[in-house]
Amino acid sequence: MTHTPQAHSSAPQQVRQMSDETSLAEVFRQSLRFLRRYLTLILAMGLLGAFLALVASQTMERLYKSTVQLMIDPPADSPIKADSNPLQAPDTGYVDGQLLLIGAEDTLIEVVRRGNLTEVPFFQSKQPNIMVRAIYGLKGMILGSGSGGGGLPEGVPDRATLSAKNNLDEAISVSREGDTNVISISVRANSPALAYSIANLMADTYKDIRLTQRREAARELSDWIEVRAEELRQQVAAAEQAVTDYRIANGLFADEKGISLSDQQLTELNAEFISSRADLAQKRAALRRAREVFATGGDIRSLPEAQTSEIIIELRNQMLLLELRERDMSATASQNNPRLTQVRQQYQAIRRQLDNEISLLVDTLANEVETLESRTELLSEALSQAGGQSGVETQVGLGLRQLERVAEAYRQHYQRYLDSAGLAAELRSFATSGTQIVTSASVPLNPFSPSVKVMVILSFILGSMAAIVIGLARDALDTSFRSAQQVEAALGTKVRALIPMLEADQRLPNLIEEEPQSLFAETISVLRFMLFSATARKGRAPTFLITSNGPDEGKTSIASTLALSASLAGQNVLLIDGDLRRAGLTTLYNMEDEVGFADVLQGSGWAAPDIMGKGVLDVLPAGLVTDMPLNALESPRLGHLLELARQTYDLIVIDGPPVAHLADCTILSEQSDQLLFVVRWGQTLRDQAARALQRLPRAKLAGVVLNGCPPSEENGLGATYRLYSGAAPKLGKLITLPTRPFGGAFLPTDPGDRRA
Repeated sequence: MTHTPQAHSSAPQQVRQMSDETSLAEVFRQSLRFLRRYLTLILAMGLLGAFLALVASQTMERLYKSTVQLMIDPPADSPIKADSNPLQAPDTGYVDGQLLLIGAEDTLIEVVRRGNLTEVPFFQSKQPNIMVRAIYGLKGMILGSGSGGGGLPEGVPDRATLSAKNNLDEAISVSREGDTNVISISVRANSPALAYSIANLMADTYKDIRLTQRREAARELSDWIEVRAEELRQQVAAAEQAVTDYRIANGLFADEKGISLSDQQLTELNAEFISSRADLAQKRAALRRAREVFATGGDIRSLPEAQTSEIIIELRNQMLLLELRERDMSATASQNNPRLTQVRQQYQAIRRQLDNEISLLVDTLANEVETLESRTELLSEALSQAGGQSGVETQVGLGLRQLERVAEAYRQHYQRYLDSAGLAAELRSFATSGTQIVTSASVPLNPFSPSVKVMVILSFILGSMAAIVIGLARDALDTSFRSAQQVEAALGTKVRALIPMLEADQRLPNLIEEEPQSLFAETISVLRFMLFSATARKGRAPTFLITSNGPDEGKTSIASTLALSASLAGQNVLLIDGDLRRAGLTTLYNMEDEVGFADVLQGSGWAAPDIMGKGVLDVLPAGLVTDMPLNALESPRLGHLLELARQTYDLIVIDGPPVAHLADCTILSEQSDQLLFVVRWGQTLRDQAARALQRLPRAKLAGVVLNGCPPSEENGLGATYRLYSGAAPKLGKLITLPTRPFGGAFLPTDPGDRRA
């Protein structure tokens, strides 16, 4: 036998992939189920929040907003520069600084004073509410601070102005439009006219403050420059007088430019000598490079002289043409072709001519180098002679030049201050704020706050989110069963059926007979078929024990409807009320005064029915309930009764006691073929059900029934089946069941028995 490890290795990956897809699908299904369960609560709380927001918005104060936009530029220094560089990028730091200036305390106080905002109710101090006053009072008690009612320092605005300034600071917002130099000033107020007037007042005040600052700065700069220029003028006059006195004292005469004759000659010779040496060095380098190229056969194009020689350029072009012709002819003709030989001879001739031209170029460079060397030697001798002649004047000239440099430095410094003084005077006469109004303020027509739509939508969303949180918390704290997956995960057994919740007009057990196509009837039928087909054996009727963790979980309803469904299917069924403590099945069939199960266990004889038809449903009530049902159940007559019933009936259904009565349920489970454990949706707790299930024999456990499920798609029969079943007419009581209070005969063994 061969093995395929590839298939085995890929199988876990496929399983994991299917598991991930299943988990994701289960998350979506659980989310939809959650929303379906709490849809009413979510809508209710969302609508409640929207309604409260709508009511609150009607009581809130209406606010109107007016906006003015200003273009901010650095102020021009003069009328000439006022319109220069219109496309220059704005200075980011400068514009950000102006944002702070608009919102500065001095600017806001100036706006309050100009607009007399202390008399406007919107900007007046508002009395704090009771909670705020209580907080301030508690803070004062803890910190021991005073009331703060003392007088303000001198120069500080009064309290009304400060209060109006604070309220104005809260009512305005200053922002920059992107990376531009446009600033938006928005003002909020309780009336359109007030918002409009304060917006314009803010813009006008800001422009006036900038203009005042500009003029004050220009005046201070002009005054300082005038004082400093006067000091420099005196220093320049003293330096020039020192130069004049030195010349007279040493008999120094100069031309109109102030240069002496010997100095002029020395300067000219020195300049000529430097130029000659530079030319000599350049020619020597060119000669050395040309000889290297000529000797090594390098590329002559690296020589500047070759690049400027028209003859060499022409010869190289001819050589390139001959090379192309030779390449073309070599590809098409033989090596002995006369034309190819002629082209090669022409190429060698031009090559020799090019070498001659390069040799001539080298010789020419050598001649130029010899000429420049001779000229440099002559200039060096002349410079030495001129230096000897001016050596006498050197010491005196050094002192003169020192004084002249000092005087020139003072003159330049003084000239700069004179120019600045002129600019300062120009600024004093021409001052601009550098501010232009891009968009004027307008009177708002509609309030911008409160935004009713936004408040209602947000409140609806918040209310819905609160409902979702409540639902999540409720589900997290809910330890009952809400789905088949929870049952199977907690109890470790399979869910056999999801019994739907009954409608208001539906009654048990007649619902199985009256509405056979209902979701409830179909679910019971499927459950009956699965249980019966799994346990039926030839010549022996199966016995089902229906139990639960506690009372009011629907085991009696399931037992009665399960028995009725089997009888409608043509089976003879014996339905026994095995709960000798509560006798719920007996009460359901109004058989409290009938001889029943407890009487048989206590000694009343029983015989099989004489006549057994088809589809008979016999009900054996609880009978006389005693204080000690355990003693009755321990009677050996229990096994005898069930064995006789198996021989007579097709199915025995026992409505057993809850597992909480451990002894009763244990005795009945030993005599039963299959156990069916009932849990109720949203009621049975998981830990209690798990503990109860551990007390039952797992070998006989047929499964779990989840009772009272809301009709939905998770039951397997959702909206599609409900639509189908809703179209079917109710049959009413078309079938008359031969239901009777136990079809067998009771044979009293005691002559004093109370029941016949």
